[in-house]
Formats: sequence, structure tokens, C-alpha cells
Amino acid sequence: MKKRLALMCMAGTMIVCMSACGGKSEQQAQETAQTVEETQAGTAAEERTDSEDATEVERVSDREDYIGIQDLDLDEYITLADYKNMKVSAVRPTVDDAAVTKYIDSELLVGNITDRAVEEGDVTDIDFVGKKDDIAFEGGTASGYKLTIGSGRFIPGFEDGLVGVMPGETVDLTLTFPETYQQNPDLAGQEVVFTVTVNWIEGSAEYETVTPEELKRLGLPYKTKEEVWEAGKRDVEKNAKDTFEANAKSAAVEKIVDESILKSVPEYLVEEEVQNYNLYMESVAAMYGLDLEEFVAAASNLTQEEYDSQTKEMCTQIVKQYLVMEAVARAEGIEVTDEMVHEKADEEAAKAAEEYGSISGDELIDRVGFTTYRMSIVQDQVIERLMEIVTVEEEETQEAAES
Repeated sequence: MKKRLALMCMAGTMIVCMSACGGKSEQQAQETAQTVEETQAGTAAEERTDSEDATEVERVSDREDYIGIQDLDLDEYITLADYKNMKVSAVRPTVDDAAVTKYIDSELLVGNITDRAVEEGDVTDIDFVGKKDDIAFEGGTASGYKLTIGSGRFIPGFEDGLVGVMPGETVDLTLTFPETYQQNPDLAGQEVVFTVTVNWIEGSAEYETVTPEELKRLGLPYKTKEEVWEAGKRDVEKNAKDTFEANAKSAAVEKIVDESILKSVPEYLVEEEVQNYNLYMESVAAMYGLDLEEFVAAASNLTQEEYDSQTKEMCTQIVKQYLVMEAVARAEGIEVTDEMVHEKADEEAAKAAEEYGSISGDELIDRVGFTTYRMSIVQDQVIERLMEIVTVEEEETQEAAES
């Protein structure tokens, strides 16, 4: 099977690229993160900063002959599909008792056990810091880590050392890395101390047999089965509605892009998207102490050449969608000015600052790329207009709506 990279979707990336970004399950995402963390543990982190990397790169948009997509003669590049008479179909998941029960069992009846000690087979939520000679070593610290006791994911003695620990307790585990440990050769055969806090034990119940006592023991906010059912039904109905709306928007965008005729592609815009995407990916890689090639190999098992090829393919499709969205915006009289872009960026930067630290709107635009950021705003407005124009027919599926 051909290796594919589950390319990360940036905020504002076009809907049509969701298939390129892949539909990774939560388990797959966790496995990818674990693989990256393991690679990080065996890689000497080089000191690098996002700002230093950014200043070394000449942006495509800074070239003297650069023409923004908002200033292009779109007739040279694309013939827009007849979207005013377009019909699309979208799936609305079925909401029935089976769907509600499935949702309740998988989502609502999962809680935290805090009234007993850890046992073999438990899924625990832990924080830990690993130190050698009282100095924290790289790759040995995590918060909110989900660990199944007995899985063998950690070095010998780590998981056994948590059996019998009560949630809320902190223990020091004095352990020795195996002599054959290869993920970080500097730790092979070395004695270290892991300070571990057990936050809680994950617990679950089934709707058919759950009792008020179990609901209380799991720390859930429901007192009766009736309350659980009403909450589950409400969530499933909302998820079904949200899924239908998302499917309708995606179908409309994909159809208008597919049916529009692309005459040629402004290669410099593709180059710009590739550059912006790579800068973003490099910043993600740097968070793990890796360069881009190391990160790609760890997260996807792709060679740099395969990654480059797939990235260009994805970005070419993005640029086609940019052209289509811009053409619809002009046809519908939708205008997105530079002032609107900067105002939106300032608002989002202010929200992001509360969680991620200080950042200005201009810095946010610079990180994402002005064209990408502007087109995310164009897309939002165009999609809302398309939903007023395009005829959407409902499909049904027996699969339950899931969050």
C-alpha cells in the first residue's frame, strides 16, 4: 500500500483538503504522538527558535513581481461552475435508541475513579517527571498521560510501581534503564528517579446496567438513568445536526471546485502555500526538538521526497480552491479587505494570548501567511452564501452521529 502522510490541517485550510489531511482516529493520533515522543527521546535536541527560522526565509509574498490572489484576473485561470443551479446531497446520521445508547456508553458513562488504589489493567491518568542526578532529562516529563498498567509501555518497574497507589498520591520510583535502551543511549543502564502523580483511574459503565451508585462513584453529574438518557439524546441530536451541516458545506465546496475548469495554476501561489505549510510544520517539529525531516519520518514514515511530493499535490489543490472561492466571492459581491483581515487576526490573537501567551495579529498573519489567512475569511463568507443558494438534499445513514 502506498504510504500516505496525514498532513495536518492548518486553521483556515480549505474544506476540500480534508481528505488530504486524513481522518485520523483519536487512537491513531495518540499513536503518532507517541511515535514522535519516542523519536524525541532518542534525538539530541538542537537549539532553534521559530523567530530565527522565519527571518532566514524569504517569503514568496515579498517578491517584487508577486500578485495577490485578490488582484488576479481570474478569467485567465479558471472558469467557474454554475453554482446557482447546483444540487448536492449530504448525510444526516440517524438518531434512534441504538445510536443514543452507543453514544452514552462511549461518551457519557466514562468517569474518574478516585476511591480505590491502582490495579493491574487499569487505565490511569498520570503526571510524571524523570530525573537523573536531580536533573530532569529530555523526554521524561508529561502531564495527563494515559497509561494502561501492565501494557509494558514504560521501562521495567514503572507500571508495577503504580499498583497500589491511590489517586491523588505522588510516589518516587527509583528505576534503572535497560542496558540495551536505544531511544536515548545516554540513559542506557542509568539509574533515574521518576516522580509520578496518579490523577485518577479511568472507569466506565454501561447504560443498560448502570446504577445511581455507579454514577456517583465515577464522579458523573447525573443522578438517575433518565438524566443520562436525556443528556445523551440531546447530544446525539445536536451531533447529527452539526454533522449534516458540515457535510452539506463540504459537499457544496467540493462540487463547485470539481466542476469548475482550471485553465492554469499560478505556480508561485502553490510555492507560497508549500512554503507556508513547511514553516508551520517546522515549528511543530521544533516543539519536539526535531527538524522537519526527522519529524516527517517519525510521524508518517515518509521520506522527505515523498513528503515534498504530497505537500505540493495538496497545495496545488488548495490554490485551485482559492481561485474558485475568490471567483464566487466576486460574483456574489463579497469583499474582504486588508483591514478586515487584520481586525480578525487581532481578535483571534487576543483569544489565543489567554491560552498560548502574547502574540499580535500581525504575528499571527505572518505565521500563517497572509494569503492563507485572508482566504480562510473569504471561504467562511462564501460558504455561508452557498448554503443560501445551493439545493441540499438529505441522505440518511444507520450510523449514529458521533462527536
